[in-house]
Amino acid sequence: MVEEYAIAMDIGTSGVRAQAINVEDNSTISTTVTLRHPIPGANVMDHLHFAVNVGREQAHQLIMEAVNKVVDQLEVDKSKITRFAVCGNPIQLSLFQNIEIRDLAFWGTNAVERMKITPPKRNAQIIKPGDVDLDINPDADVYIPPAIKHEIGADALAMLVKSGVVDKEGIYLVSDFGTNAEIALVIDGEIFSCSAAAGPAMEGQAIECGMLASPGAICDVTAEGDQWRNMVLNSDLKVDACNLMDVTTGEIIEQQNPQTQARGITGTGVISAYSLGTEQGIISIPDIKTDDNKINLQDDVYLSEKDLTEIGKALGAFRAAHITLCVEAGIELDDIDAVYMAGASGFYVDPMKSLTVGQIPACSWDIYQIGNTSLSMARDIVENPDLLSELQEVADGMRGNHITLATSEIFEKIYGLELAVCEQNMPLWKYDEWLESYGYGNLPEVEDDPEIHRLFESDIPDIGVNGLSIIEEVGTKLESKVEGCISCQACANECPESALKIEDGVATIRSDYCNGSACLRCELVCPEKVFLYEKMFYIEGEDAKSL
Repeated sequence: MVEEYAIAMDIGTSGVRAQAINVEDNSTISTTVTLRHPIPGANVMDHLHFAVNVGREQAHQLIMEAVNKVVDQLEVDKSKITRFAVCGNPIQLSLFQNIEIRDLAFWGTNAVERMKITPPKRNAQIIKPGDVDLDINPDADVYIPPAIKHEIGADALAMLVKSGVVDKEGIYLVSDFGTNAEIALVIDGEIFSCSAAAGPAMEGQAIECGMLASPGAICDVTAEGDQWRNMVLNSDLKVDACNLMDVTTGEIIEQQNPQTQARGITGTGVISAYSLGTEQGIISIPDIKTDDNKINLQDDVYLSEKDLTEIGKALGAFRAAHITLCVEAGIELDDIDAVYMAGASGFYVDPMKSLTVGQIPACSWDIYQIGNTSLSMARDIVENPDLLSELQEVADGMRGNHITLATSEIFEKIYGLELAVCEQNMPLWKYDEWLESYGYGNLPEVEDDPEIHRLFESDIPDIGVNGLSIIEEVGTKLESKVEGCISCQACANECPESALKIEDGVATIRSDYCNGSACLRCELVCPEKVFLYEKMFYIEGEDAKSL
């Protein structure tokens, strides 16, 4: 029998994850992840802004260069790949397919009609690799799962289907935590959904020592008396208990598992430190009460006061989104029967700490950690291609109510309270008073003994016989001649990610390091006002490696 392979891929806001699978027995061969996204930006709206203002074709090519690099890294014979399934949110899948995305950039139908934009149907599709510049066997089938609505994408469908809540009576909250969190409140099959742009801190980005959930990431901390034990992901994405530290001084109290070195901290680790530090009185947001104003973990990894403010804003977006969904649905947080936590951030975090910091409702008493549902659904499709049509039927039958948080007055009021908590140390009792005055109920008491169901050992349960490989560089170059440049280097010196170089009036940006339109510090600092980010154009090729 001729050997055949399948590829399952999740294109997330902060990176790409993929697996190679043997079609004959559905065994996993290898797994590859990237540590960044190839398009500039810290969140999905930055990616959308880049595509609309710099060019959809450029955004598509950046995505496909990264996708093809990931496929190469999986190290299977590309001529024998016969199935390829990809999952992600509507923006990522639209850029993968190189289809209209402007309908996702505007709120309401009036702007779309005024600009004569025809929204594409984001139904289940089977296309060919050549349609999207995918460098595999040209006769392979490429499977695109459906969106529920144009705003509620395949990644949201994945978490709803894989959790099973759409077929159950009761009230369930399902969240795929990440830079752009998909959140759904399901009441007897009816869905109230939203996308919370929590920010890159949830994935360990925009954190000084931050990184995605990958080997070397501190993903949790636990208390042993006044000291903290660091939990670090090893090379198999399993959690090792590592050094016991006095985090106020950085002193190693006990060294453990020295073969697992910490390279940084991921979002779940930051949440854990935020919770534990607050409990022990080391943290009083926005202050850290140590001599150097840092939480000193291990291997020179630390958290700063700025880091904790960033994670506080992200957690505030979650709690504000939860309350908004409940208000829109006419229920209380206490009415929720079970909570499902999807994605790497929802899998590696300690749910008890999530309760105390607001990542999930404080009253959650039945909690399921279900891993990477987006990648899991892509895998289900390549293992059983008939599932694609079944998913379309599921999507068509869902009763959906999508709440756009950016235009929600409810969310605006609640998130204002969250900012007061994380930036001004407003006490929660005062928050609760304001909440009640708005008519939005009260903050529930923290559940002290929830049922926690962790379904797997890692968010990707089986990394394959060839193991896990990591791609640290997935970007390319954006380049532009800056007319009127005086070579002052202000723009390059201002770049927080060291993504920009400027030589002889030519600016070159490393796309995967750039924070995109959410930053624009390079443009704002230019003394001559001649540096225009949107004038950057795409340079294809290997030269990006030297940047």
